[in-house]
Amino acid sequence: MYSGNLGLVIAAAILLGLAGVVAMMGSLLVANLRAGAQARGTAAQARNDAQQTLRASSVQDLRPLLGTTPDASGIRFDVLLPPEPVPVFAVEAELRDLLSKVAAHAASVMSVGATLQVLARVEGGHAVVHWRDLDAEDVRPPLARFFDALDAASQASARICERIASRHGGRIYSAPHADGALGLTLRLPLHEPAAGA
Repeated sequence: MYSGNLGLVIAAAILLGLAGVVAMMGSLLVANLRAGAQARGTAAQARNDAQQTLRASSVQDLRPLLGTTPDASGIRFDVLLPPEPVPVFAVEAELRDLLSKVAAHAASVMSVGATLQVLARVEGGHAVVHWRDLDAEDVRPPLARFFDALDAASQASARICERIASRHGGRIYSAPHADGALGLTLRLPLHEPAAGA
């Protein structure tokens, strides 16, 4: 009788262990199904956002967007634009937002009366806009430290600019001008008209 009870106890322990393994496998299956559903939802949202951006996008010539002097009290602007169009496929409101955030940052960190040079050009297959403080004495002026800002508002503006540039297939970053002084550079893919259009 003692050996029968021992066998029953061992069988019960094995069954409990198996039940625990099955329960754990079931919970892992449910967790994986939930994670898969969440990933599909996130992917669908990203596709939807991309489609909305594409629908809202149109060919924009950067020259008129850069040619309007923003309201940035205290600094002057020296805007150098090429004679030929600088076409990009983008959402105009987002580009205006990016440009205004850069101008606002410049106005907040440059000396009163300083000149912000804005230079646009076509370089390879990209539209390139470069901002630099013409009156900066430092090789790495505050304008170029946009992405290293310590205050939360500047950090948020910098992240928004990066996100906008990225959404349009480009990037914004600190880069030197030919004279060696650092400034900010925005690089976006040029819009190439379709062949035969």
